[in-house]
Amino acid sequence: MIKEKILVVDDSAEALEKNKELLSQVGYDVVVAYSGEQALELLENEEFDLVLLDINMPSINGYEVCLRIRQTHALDDLPIIFFTTRGDSDSITKGFHSGASDFISKDAPAEILLARVNVHIRLSRTLKYLRDISLTDDLTQSYNRRHAIYTLREWFSRSKRYGTPFSLIYFDLNGLKAINDKFGHQAGDLLLRSVVKVSKDLLRESDMLFRMGGDEFMVLCPDTDKKGAFICAERMQKAVGGITIVDQKVTFAYGIAHSAEDYKDMDEMLHSADASMYECKKQMHAGR
Repeated sequence: MIKEKILVVDDSAEALEKNKELLSQVGYDVVVAYSGEQALELLENEEFDLVLLDINMPSINGYEVCLRIRQTHALDDLPIIFFTTRGDSDSITKGFHSGASDFISKDAPAEILLARVNVHIRLSRTLKYLRDISLTDDLTQSYNRRHAIYTLREWFSRSKRYGTPFSLIYFDLNGLKAINDKFGHQAGDLLLRSVVKVSKDLLRESDMLFRMGGDEFMVLCPDTDKKGAFICAERMQKAVGGITIVDQKVTFAYGIAHSAEDYKDMDEMLHSADASMYECKKQMHAGR
């Protein structure tokens, strides 16, 4: 069983030890930080399910730490609970404006602390699950079209503002309808899942595979030039060529677009990759 991981941040060694012992006793994996700087460093290198954060700390106080965490961790990704002696309305308001999920007084009984921690971890887990299923194609477990458009819009904006390069590979499977008609949709579903599996095995961790609908897919390759995208597409095409569904070999046509080509908007870039893919498909049919 995987334990939820909690980061406790406080400049008081006594408070850290007390909370670590309390949370560990009920099954949490607890990591402690003696300063805001140490907490931010830990968050860069490790994943946590919740942060329990003191406000009154030297150098960087809890409000500033919370603001910095929220630059990289959304509210529904990482709950932050301020654990503090400050209970006045101004402090609480400032804390929520900094991105806090909740406040707990250091004078509160241990049962209250444990109950609040449990509620926020369960809520965060539920929100993550709902978000994941809303962004995932149920059949293939690749990302869906909704997430593709959102991600492409984000990367296109980042590229325009900061010059961050990325490539798109848009590909379309050949013969899915024929397989569905001849052998049934179970065979077609097996084809789609098999293509996604071999493609994911070849892609880098940073690459993202999306099912755009039917037999069309898109791969977003961060920090990749056009040549690198071609190499990736050819490797995927070779791997997919090794798949046989009943007696049918699998092939696909693909098109590529790169952020350096100065598209006026995201839709134009996507259309360019799509048009390039259809041109490839025409050439494949003409060569038969």
